[in-house]
Amino acid sequence: MDSHGIAWGWIKTSPHNVKCSKEGYPEENIKREQIDLKEVIVRAPATIANFGPGFDVFSLALEEPYDMVKVRLNDKNSINVKIVGMDEGIPTSVENNTAGLAATHFFEETNHSSGVDVEIRKRIISCAGLGTSGASAVACVYGLNILFGANLGHTEMIEIASRGEIASGNVAHADNVAGCLLGGFILIKNYCPIDVVKIEVPNVPIVLCIIKKAKRTTRGSIPGRISLTKVIEQISYSSSLIHAVLSGNLKDIGEAVNRDHISEPVRSRFIPRYDEIKKKVLEAGAYGCNVSGGGSSIFAICEEDRTGEIAEIMKNICSQGGVENKVIITKASNTGIEEINGL
Repeated sequence: MDSHGIAWGWIKTSPHNVKCSKEGYPEENIKREQIDLKEVIVRAPATIANFGPGFDVFSLALEEPYDMVKVRLNDKNSINVKIVGMDEGIPTSVENNTAGLAATHFFEETNHSSGVDVEIRKRIISCAGLGTSGASAVACVYGLNILFGANLGHTEMIEIASRGEIASGNVAHADNVAGCLLGGFILIKNYCPIDVVKIEVPNVPIVLCIIKKAKRTTRGSIPGRISLTKVIEQISYSSSLIHAVLSGNLKDIGEAVNRDHISEPVRSRFIPRYDEIKKKVLEAGAYGCNVSGGGSSIFAICEEDRTGEIAEIMKNICSQGGVENKVIITKASNTGIEEINGL
């Protein structure tokens, strides 16, 4: 438990290999000797929130796609946000942009006072359920932490970046933020105080059918109550997924993400041809298929030698239905945010 009341644990692939400390997840890539830095550039991966049955609790980091964020000092004593690439109407005002709002909270928490320019190179399509708003927020905080030598731990960074998420969905989400920062499979054990566990993942090939949402958020359509029978089944699905990740069994991981009573039944209704896509990819050998985050993107888990076929099925069904899409083959990643040399 740290000074902010946030507890941390870190679980590697083996359930017997557990590392915990006062600071939580290892901080060696955060604290370093300070030099006269003017800018920091970081790479922030996309994430799949919920990852099947883990509504608001699970997330998974991906190798691709990813955003790049440059944080640079300015002499204007102001926070300025610029979007490059797939901006698609993303707001750049500080209070309405997740990176801008996260930067505001960073300065409030650390008592630093300076101006910064935040340049976000978008490679993650927005409004598609891939955690791009969380990536911007936590990448900005991560860069500021290095730039100002604030020596914040991962706990504080997640807390600050989560508050930045309010600019996007009016809720301080930790799932995408934590997954992006730490990589791997993330389990949110508690939100108040926040308690996060990272579990390292085996090789998990993923086919992503990226589709933008027709409406900004579908969260309000999810019912506040479900039956006791479904609660019991949901607990079973979630527990099965944790066990599958820890054991490294790809088939079991796919089967576990394939089932959900909370998010999928509602959000899939807003995704054109969803039922057909899921049916066909499972028939073609995918182990599991579900909605990525809040949608409308769809992900499937399969053996590597099946990824090409699964990708073609997704493309063809979307094309036949006139659904604009982009299909990519990627995989789960144990690497979260990392500093890079250039954009």
